[in-house]
Amino acid sequence: MKPLDQSYSKSRRFKNQVKAVVTNPYNVIVLVAIVLLTYLIVLPLLDMITTSFTLAQKDARLAGGAAGDFTLYYWQRLLGSSLTKQMLVQPLLNSLLIGVCVSFFASLLGSVLAFKPFFSLAVIIPYMIPSWCKSQAWLTMFKTERIGGAPGFLMSLGINVPDWLAYGPVAIITVLSLHYYAYAYLLVSAALNSINSELEEMGEIQGAGKATILRKITLPLVLPAMLSAIILTFSKAIGTFGVINSLGSKVNFVTLSSQLYMNSKSQNTQTAFAMALIMICIASISVFVNQKLIGSRKSYATIGGKGGRSTPLRLGKHKPIITLVLIVFFIFGIIMPIALLILESFMLRQGDY
Repeated sequence: MKPLDQSYSKSRRFKNQVKAVVTNPYNVIVLVAIVLLTYLIVLPLLDMITTSFTLAQKDARLAGGAAGDFTLYYWQRLLGSSLTKQMLVQPLLNSLLIGVCVSFFASLLGSVLAFKPFFSLAVIIPYMIPSWCKSQAWLTMFKTERIGGAPGFLMSLGINVPDWLAYGPVAIITVLSLHYYAYAYLLVSAALNSINSELEEMGEIQGAGKATILRKITLPLVLPAMLSAIILTFSKAIGTFGVINSLGSKVNFVTLSSQLYMNSKSQNTQTAFAMALIMICIASISVFVNQKLIGSRKSYATIGGKGGRSTPLRLGKHKPIITLVLIVFFIFGIIMPIALLILESFMLRQGDY
């Protein structure tokens, strides 16, 4: 073969390879995903990192440098100064308190609801309402004289409401738990529906009680979904701002998200970015722990010779208790917040019930 023909053959082969790569739908999707991730995540993250190490004009005099210089001033101020406890340690502890409590109660509530398919549509609808709207419904019910203005519904009836119930961590945890339970409900209900009921029936045949079946068969199968829901809820709870600002600012309850907002509002952009990076690290660590704890269990599957069937789990003597819990939740967690918001929208004078 002549050299010219060999060169043409290599060129044609290269073009065919490029065409095969470009025309493959999978490769196109991967390329688009990489471009979007780079533009929406990687570049903003790099900008945040570089900004947190860049000296601002207003701090040049204090830091002893020129604007635009590389500096550790903001990280030192955040991690090793007299302001560390106020700016980082206390907000971090408050964020962890909110994240742990909300992930526990929301996951517990969502998991219990997953055992009652009748409530499927009802439990999803409240999640469509923004969490800060639920905080407004909470204030409508429990608002006290602490912040002035029109009293809440209970105060208007002559019922004294303690401040710890109206504002602060208890109120925040309750509202966020009633909002983020949907994650656990969706994940756990999907896991329950995928369980082959023959496994539970075989346990009954062997003489196992319902508690043993739940502990030895059902829970191990839904545990990956429950832990994933906990991690997802934890990450969302420590990053939320609206509810914490509505219910926490009145009693000076500050978390990382609200502290970040205050720094950003006061033009401390570099410090705000440093705090945002710390929050990203916390979320990344929680995801890493989740992968380590249940990474090997996520690929678990039940295998049989024929398709498995799924039947509702019989609750036995616990059915009245769980039904009562669900009814109470349905009334106080779904109907009342929506009813209060609707009532407020038709009132001429706020607080005049």
